[in-house]
Amino acid sequence: MKTVPIAPADLTWLNMDRPENLMVVNGLMWFSEEPDWDAVRSVVRERLVDRYPVLHRRPLLEGRRWVWVDDPDFDLDRHLRRVTLPAPGDRAVLTDHISARASEPMDRSHPLWEMDLISGYRDDEGQQGAAVVARFHHALADGIRIVQLVLGLCDDASGVTPPVVGRSSGPGSPVAAILGAGRRLAGEVISFTGEVVTSAPSAVVRMATGAGELGHEVIREGVGLVARPTRITDAITGLADEDNLALNTARSAARLTLWGHDSRVIADRPPGVAKRISWIEGLDLDQIKAIGRAHGATVNDVLLGAASLGMTRYLAEKGRTGFGEASFLVPVSLKPVDASLPAELGNHFAMVMFPMPLDLTDLDRLLPEVHSRMTRIKNSAEAMLIFGAQRAVAATPSPLSERITAFVADKTVGVLTNVPGPTAPIALAGTQVAGVLGWVPTASDQSLGLCILSYAGEVNIGVSADAGIMPDPERLAALIVVAVAEMASAT
Repeated sequence: MKTVPIAPADLTWLNMDRPENLMVVNGLMWFSEEPDWDAVRSVVRERLVDRYPVLHRRPLLEGRRWVWVDDPDFDLDRHLRRVTLPAPGDRAVLTDHISARASEPMDRSHPLWEMDLISGYRDDEGQQGAAVVARFHHALADGIRIVQLVLGLCDDASGVTPPVVGRSSGPGSPVAAILGAGRRLAGEVISFTGEVVTSAPSAVVRMATGAGELGHEVIREGVGLVARPTRITDAITGLADEDNLALNTARSAARLTLWGHDSRVIADRPPGVAKRISWIEGLDLDQIKAIGRAHGATVNDVLLGAASLGMTRYLAEKGRTGFGEASFLVPVSLKPVDASLPAELGNHFAMVMFPMPLDLTDLDRLLPEVHSRMTRIKNSAEAMLIFGAQRAVAATPSPLSERITAFVADKTVGVLTNVPGPTAPIALAGTQVAGVLGWVPTASDQSLGLCILSYAGEVNIGVSADAGIMPDPERLAALIVVAVAEMASAT
């Protein structure tokens, strides 16, 4: 039986599984007519299982190391489930089905993926259709590669695949800058990460002591230090250019070490096992671009701004006000990803912390603030710092790795991702895909996931939540839609 060691970056996500927060990426593809399921089965066999060996392997603890081993009992029918929705088979019924599935752990005695081939689905217009719910464990691949994996099932659609995404590693890029130091410290990932993260904030404070003109800023922000110690570093670094790599990295490191327990912005309780999902479909990408042009913002700025407005209003409805911001972890690809995927798949990304501003309703203030915060993150080495921490987690004993994971995750309310999808319609086994979207996993005490995915001129957003903390994610989804409409009417 062939064994393949599980890479540290992949082992991290395998070890992060908890009943309350499973490391499973869930996706949905829906159709206006039912595909030939036998043809779909053949496509899955040919384009997934036969092409990517990890999809017919299971994880196994062999002595003290984790490995992938071929599943001697592999049966494709175990991974492809035929499901017929009960009447009326509408969106509410499909939502219940996906929510229940999102709460189910993967069977580790077999490969960590599965698909539900769903008949009996009716869309919002009552038209008979079908759907595919795909579930892949994060240990197999990162979210961007899972999207590419699922899209790779579809028939050849030359020219419509998404552009290459990922951070540049060329000369002068933030990744190249931090990788230079990283290579010199190869084999010292744990030490390197710990020293950088713990020393950077104090370095920023030392810089401030010799800069008299910064004193007034520090004093003015001092009132908030008890609740938000990071305000001192934000005040200092906020005076520097947005592309200042050193100060932006120090700013990020300060947030990673000093930021409080922010996972409970929505409710004062930890997550449970049950999950609840909702989604937004059909936002007009051209309209979103027009909003961005009117305010000097990018498409991403506009979508994050809409999410901010939706969150602000949702929290206000729940009587949760005065937070100022709600931080999310945002995946950043460390290797460019195009339409081709390596046979081993795997995880090649890190998380960065995005402090989403709340309580800003003026677009001329909100969108520049969102843009500035994202620019500072992009022009920092935060992704590499956290990537080092992820590798450290994989190398540490389980109890310690759990504490490290919780330390980072609990500084945020959840995960937010934005993935470019196909620019034109695609088809699965000859049947055109009407739409596609996904839901991101969350960790530790996190309770909310937002997954933005574009498809054929539209934007779809998957909203996933802990059922006890946010039993009505469809309300947040509706408020985000309202925010986009208000932005458009004000443009």
